[in-house]
Amino acid sequence: MKSLKFLITSLIIGIMAIVLTISPACAPAEPEAIEEPAVEEPVIEETEVIEEPEPPEEAIVEEQEAAEPEDETFFEGEPELLWVFEHEDLDFKLNCLAASPDGETLVAGSYLTTYTHLLYDGALIDVNASHNHSVDDIGFSPDGSILGIGVTLGGVSLIDVEDGEETIQLHGGYDNRLSFSPDGKHVATGNRNGLLWIWDVEDGEQVTELEAPEIDYVLSVDYHPSGNLLAGFIWTDPGTVYIWDLQTEEMVQEIELEILAGSTKTPFKFSPDGNLMAGYMRDDWEDKVRIWEVEGQEEVAILPFDNRINEIDFSPDGSMLAVGSLYLETTIWDVETGTLLYTLDQTIEEMTDGTRALAFTPDGGHLAIVRNDGPLEMWRLPGAEPFTEPEIDITQPPPLPSDVLFDTGSAELKAGSDEVLEEFASDLYSALPEAQITFIGHTDSRGDAASNLQLSLGRATAVMEWFTEWAAENGVDGWELDVDGKGDTELKVDDVDSEGNFREEAGRLNRRVEIEID
Repeated sequence: MKSLKFLITSLIIGIMAIVLTISPACAPAEPEAIEEPAVEEPVIEETEVIEEPEPPEEAIVEEQEAAEPEDETFFEGEPELLWVFEHEDLDFKLNCLAASPDGETLVAGSYLTTYTHLLYDGALIDVNASHNHSVDDIGFSPDGSILGIGVTLGGVSLIDVEDGEETIQLHGGYDNRLSFSPDGKHVATGNRNGLLWIWDVEDGEQVTELEAPEIDYVLSVDYHPSGNLLAGFIWTDPGTVYIWDLQTEEMVQEIELEILAGSTKTPFKFSPDGNLMAGYMRDDWEDKVRIWEVEGQEEVAILPFDNRINEIDFSPDGSMLAVGSLYLETTIWDVETGTLLYTLDQTIEEMTDGTRALAFTPDGGHLAIVRNDGPLEMWRLPGAEPFTEPEIDITQPPPLPSDVLFDTGSAELKAGSDEVLEEFASDLYSALPEAQITFIGHTDSRGDAASNLQLSLGRATAVMEWFTEWAAENGVDGWELDVDGKGDTELKVDDVDSEGNFREEAGRLNRRVEIEID
C-alpha cells in the first residue's frame, strides 16, 4: 500500500489534472511523490515493523533481498554427533526427554526409571528407579528447581531437583502429560478422561478443571508463553487439539489434525514467543507439519513429509523447528521460510529406526534424540558453541567409580587404574598441597551387609595405599590420609526398582570411593 502522504499527494495532483484538463501524467510518476517515501525505506528496514503500511510488491521483494544477509542466523554444514549413551538395563525403550534450564543436565524417562545425564559428555549421574510404571512425560519448571514426572499408572508427581525428593503427588491416573506455566506457579496435567487440570505448584491444590467435548486420552499438554492459553491434544477420531482461554476457562479453538493419535507423542506446540503454533496433520493422506499464526490464523509455512511424525519441538528462540519420526531421519527447519536446514545423519535400516523423542537444549545449538532402537544421542548444530565442561570443586571432588578401578567383588586395583588416579592426585596436590584426606568405600545393595562392609573398606584402603606411594614419590608431605568403609549403608541412589529388580546402572553409581577433604 502507498503511504498516506503518497495518497494525499496523488489526490491533489489528480484534482489539478481535472481542473486544468491537462494530459493524465499520473501522480505515481510525479518525482516528488516517489522520492519522499524512498527516504523512509531505511527506517522501515531497521525497525522491521510489519504492521506498517506495505510498499508496492516490487519494493517488498527488494527490501527482503537486502535484509537477508543481516537476518541470517543459520550456518552451513552438517550436524555433528557429539556422544551416544546406550542404557544396559532398559526393560522398555526411553519415552521422553527434558533438558534442564541451566543447560547442564538431560533427563530421560523409561519404564519405572528416569536417568539423568550430563549434557557435556552424556555421563550418567543419577538414576531414579522408584516410579511405579512407565514414565510418559517429564518437564522442568522454568527456573529448573522442580522436575515434573508423568507416570502411566502413577499420575503426576513433582520432584525437588536439588535433593531428588518427591515434594507433591498431584494425582493418580493414566497416560499423564504435563506442562508448567511460564511463571512456574502452576502445572497443567491431563488424563484419560479428556480432562485438563491446573494445580498450584507450591501446595499441590487443584485450581482449575477444563473438560474437552469428547472423553478420551490426553496425549500432550502445552501452555502458551503468555500463560493465558492452554492446549491439549486429545485422542479422538480424528486426533484433535483443543485450546482454552484460561481467564474465561472457555474453549476458544478446536483443531482437527486428522492423524492417528496413538502413533504420535507431541504433535502440537506453541512457539516460544507465542506468535506461532505448529501442528502435525494429515491432509488427503499426505503428512505435513503446518506452522501458522496464533492471532489471525494466517499460514506461515507447510513442511512436507512422506511418513508419520512422532514429535516436534521449537528451538528456544523460535527460529527452528525439529521434527522427529520413527520412520525418517530427524529434520530441522527454518520456521520463517519453511525451508529444510539440516538432516541428522541417522542410519535407518529398519522401518522404525527413527526418533522416539527429541528436545532442544537451552542454548538452541544442540538437539537431544532418543532413537527408537534404544540409544540416547546428542547432536551439535552448525555454528553452535561447544558445551562448557562442568567445573569441579577440588575440595568436594566427585567420587571415584569402583567399576573403573576394581573388578567385580575385588579390592585389588586393576590394570589401567594408575592413569585415572595419577590425574586426580596431580590435580588434588596442585590445589591442596596440605590436606587431611579420607577415602570412603561404598558398595551397591547386593550381598550381605558384612561382606559389603569388608569390600568397601578394602577398596578404600587400596586407593589410600596408592596415594601414599604416589605422595612419597612426588615429595608430598602435607597430606594426612585415612580410610573408612560404609558398605551398602549410604546408597547414592536406590538400585532396586519398585518391582524388586536390581538395576545395574543404578548399582554402578553406588559402587564408588568417595574422597572427603578437610
